[in-house]
Amino acid sequence: MAFLTAIATAVAGWIGVTSTIGVLLVRTAVTALVSYALNRSISKNQSQTGFDAGSRQMLSPATNHKIPVVYGSAYLGGAITDAQLVNDNKTMWVALTISEKTGNLFETGAASSYTFNECYRNADQVIFKADGITVNNTRDADGNTDESMNGLIKIYMYGGSGASADQIAPAATSCVGNAAPTLSAVNAWDIFPDWTAPSGTTPNSNMSDLVFALVRVDYNRDKNVTSIGDYQFNIINSMSKSGDVLFDYATNTRYGAGIRLREIDTGESNATTISRLGLDSYDWIDLE
Repeated sequence: MAFLTAIATAVAGWIGVTSTIGVLLVRTAVTALVSYALNRSISKNQSQTGFDAGSRQMLSPATNHKIPVVYGSAYLGGAITDAQLVNDNKTMWVALTISEKTGNLFETGAASSYTFNECYRNADQVIFKADGITVNNTRDADGNTDESMNGLIKIYMYGGSGASADQIAPAATSCVGNAAPTLSAVNAWDIFPDWTAPSGTTPNSNMSDLVFALVRVDYNRDKNVTSIGDYQFNIINSMSKSGDVLFDYATNTRYGAGIRLREIDTGESNATTISRLGLDSYDWIDLE
């Protein structure tokens, strides 16, 4: 570039270099110095302005989500298995699949039942209004409350299907004033966008034999409600006795070993004795 040649000639004259080779070496040095200064200036400007050329990345879909089986009590977050934006993108719905629904209790033949004991959002406990679905406030570990989500989040819990008969109310201790909620149960397919009701002989819904929660969040930037949040649910399954658990897992064809009933001795074995007596998991073991 002509301006670099002029600069190099001036520098050479200033330091007393007159030979052709000397001027060439000076010009090379000046060119390198100017290029270095320009590159530093460009990098600095990019850093100050937040400019980023970016990069293209391709991420594979997550295929490792597994639905757990809960016996007794557990804290689970659930996997997002459906999501919808409605109301001009101001309302977000997500379906969180929490666990498989277990079979009947071997001891009594009664179906497994579930208790929606507690719910946490971003590590703070959710306190529900009297309807058992609308969030009133959250409470942190120190007892401080946050009412910014009041009325903006609704959580519908189901145990076994999306039918209203399988909707579960939160425990009284998770509601305002520790009062039992008055739940007006609804079918999941009547509230979740684009879900369809069962027809004909189709049993229950697409969420058959699952314990799941439907979460609705109404966007409100003024109250800093701008995301779904991270949820943890404390679920209690009535199936907790060792005999019931062993029999259920051994025979279930969906999540268990799928052993045929005729291949299992259902006499008074240790497992069935534990189930019928209601002993704890290890009370029957001889430790001597």
